[in-house]
Amino acid sequence: MSRDQRVACFAILLACGCRSAHPNGPSPDTSQGGTTFVRGMLVRADGSVVDDAVVAIEGSRIARVGTAREMPIPSGAAVIGGPGKWIIPGLIDAHVHFFQSGGLYTRPDVIDLTSRVPYAEETRRVREALPETFRRYLRAGVTSVIDFGGPEWNFEMRDLATRTPFAPRVATAGPLLSSLARPQLDLGDPPIRQVTEPAAARAMVRAQAPRKPDFIKLWWPLGPGHTPQTWQPVAAAAVDEAHALGLRVAIHATELEVARLALRMGADVLVHSVVDAEVDDEFIRLLREGNVGYVTTLAVFGGYPRVLSHKVQLIAAEMELADPKVVATVLEPFTVPESRYRGPPGPAARRNVRRVWDGGGLLAAGSDAGNIGTFHAAGLHRELEELVAAGLTPAEALTAATANAARVMGRADLGEIEPGKLADMLVLGASPLDDIRNARRIEWVVKDGVPRRPDEILPRTAEEIVQAQVNAYNAQDLEAFLSTYSDDAVIVRAGTGETLMAGKQSMRERYGSMFARFPANRVRIAERKIEGTNTVVDHEIVTGRGPERPDPWDVGWVRYELGDGLIRKVALP
Repeated sequence: MSRDQRVACFAILLACGCRSAHPNGPSPDTSQGGTTFVRGMLVRADGSVVDDAVVAIEGSRIARVGTAREMPIPSGAAVIGGPGKWIIPGLIDAHVHFFQSGGLYTRPDVIDLTSRVPYAEETRRVREALPETFRRYLRAGVTSVIDFGGPEWNFEMRDLATRTPFAPRVATAGPLLSSLARPQLDLGDPPIRQVTEPAAARAMVRAQAPRKPDFIKLWWPLGPGHTPQTWQPVAAAAVDEAHALGLRVAIHATELEVARLALRMGADVLVHSVVDAEVDDEFIRLLREGNVGYVTTLAVFGGYPRVLSHKVQLIAAEMELADPKVVATVLEPFTVPESRYRGPPGPAARRNVRRVWDGGGLLAAGSDAGNIGTFHAAGLHRELEELVAAGLTPAEALTAATANAARVMGRADLGEIEPGKLADMLVLGASPLDDIRNARRIEWVVKDGVPRRPDEILPRTAEEIVQAQVNAYNAQDLEAFLSTYSDDAVIVRAGTGETLMAGKQSMRERYGSMFARFPANRVRIAERKIEGTNTVVDHEIVTGRGPERPDPWDVGWVRYELGDGLIRKVALP
């Protein structure tokens, strides 16, 4: 059937009374049961495409999958999607940390800025923001996540996600058993706990068992004077005790020889790529024979260097999906001790992604979101882009973030659009196989059979859009900055109404020149007022404008007027 014929068939179905849910209209009512139909080009786990597919959802599960020819949609049925739309499984981020914000103050063991923001205050903010953070994941199309370790309250976080409608489903680990101490993170419920004796490791595993962790997490970095074998007896005892209790073990081991030891002692998941050397055939054989998950986390390897070197570059996903208040922190001025800055790992991490995939290893996409510079919800979309840059095809990257991530999570009922599985899926407006960034072109998020529009899950407020614009300005990122403006945006003088700039091209020329001339140019919001739903008024103070302006320069109150989710008019004092 041609595309024109499919369009005609769909129009006939609408005329017969099918209740198609328009992307900008209300979600279909699924509260009374019945069947919801999802229609579009269906991407399977092997990368193949079912042309003009129909997915029937009953309750929380997928009832049937076929083509429109095989499964005619009944008159009056609820329908989402349609010709030109794409259907993929809900995305799964196979490595996050909800006890961290992704901002500058979340790891005082890496960079200590507690004189600005005490760590207790940072953790309080993180916990208060959990419902919004959950919503961000769902809005980003991430319907499930694995939290690979945090404080004991991680288990309360998992319970909160379970009873929160707008949240991903969460698998979690408790406190990390560690080869190194991290006292900077100890507020009475430390997320990382050093253990130095095998008997103590066994006791710590037994102590977590009543909380029913989805994983026991071991953190195995090499400290000064340590070899891969130094902590091996402790790690082996923890693995043995966990397996005796029926618990799976996830191990942080980024060096090849540490990761090899982890595989030999029975690790179930390696939560990072190996970064110091290329994996060899024996390593891949151990992965494959043990059915061990290999989680990629390329995003986090770049996140720390970008922030600590003051070279933050915001991709579109971070502009759209990350909490702009958190993003703002990594753009603040700070000094990092030379000893704390490490550049990004060598190319081995990327090459290992391709080698593990080609070798038949269980490669899963995970971002390690929550760490400095790797933002919740946006992190997996950056990871998908990183995987494609590392040599995976878009189809392979999607499989890593769906079917393979579900296997790492231990969920046979997730990750694929097949009868009997939970109805977690996304309806996209463009093909993710043509461009992996189209995985953000989300028109519907379906979780547990309930379809919702992204703006229903978490609308982008005027304040959020204006703050995203401020973040892009401070990152000196012209394209990200302009993405917050409508094509016909105008900038005027408040007192006289004089037009200073009209349209994006005018803004591109003026701001592009300014960013080039004044790379230290930054703006600070001294005070903010919100007027209604579409107006934000900021008191702005600018620094780094060179000799032509006082430093700091008190700009005064700037008025932003928005429409259709973009800035349409700016009035400068």
